[in-house]
Amino acid sequence: MEYPAQAFAYIHGFNSDKNSRSYRDIKALLGNVHDFYYNYRQEAQFAYIEIEEKLSAVYEKNPDLKLIGSSLGGFFTLLFAQKYALPCTVFNPVTYPHKQLAPFIGTNYNFYTHEEWDFTQNLLLSYKEFPLSTAMKFVPNIVLGSNDTVISPHVALSFWKGKANILLTANEHSINNYHAYKSLFLK
Repeated sequence: MEYPAQAFAYIHGFNSDKNSRSYRDIKALLGNVHDFYYNYRQEAQFAYIEIEEKLSAVYEKNPDLKLIGSSLGGFFTLLFAQKYALPCTVFNPVTYPHKQLAPFIGTNYNFYTHEEWDFTQNLLLSYKEFPLSTAMKFVPNIVLGSNDTVISPHVALSFWKGKANILLTANEHSINNYHAYKSLFLK
């Protein structure tokens, strides 16, 4: 009997999209990786619904799904890992988006399409409806870059201390080598 390959899902961060280098690198490394691209330019509840629709469809066929996310995608990954009781690995996750994303209010650009869009105060505050919880079935793997100048690693470190497998690295916000984390993905 042939078993399906382990399935993974990647949730990208703020101002990123399905063309992200991270998604391509993780897919090349792991193979069966689903892209849970979502429109981050909308209120949080609509982004949440959009991601959950994709997650539900993949999860139904892959109940052993493992989640991966970065930055704002790490925030959503942690929300869904808790809700669906799934293991996850996140990189430099946002912990309190309604606070930590405040410096990005105003004009933003997609890293890949260079499309301009406005991140408003209303969009920022829409994240207040989605608080994270450390009550998880699986202990999350959280990789934090000590040189991250985009999202402070200290916020996540304080929130998750004693509740997650935390790996503090010398990285910045962007991860350049996912090979070093393959064992975390497969855990």
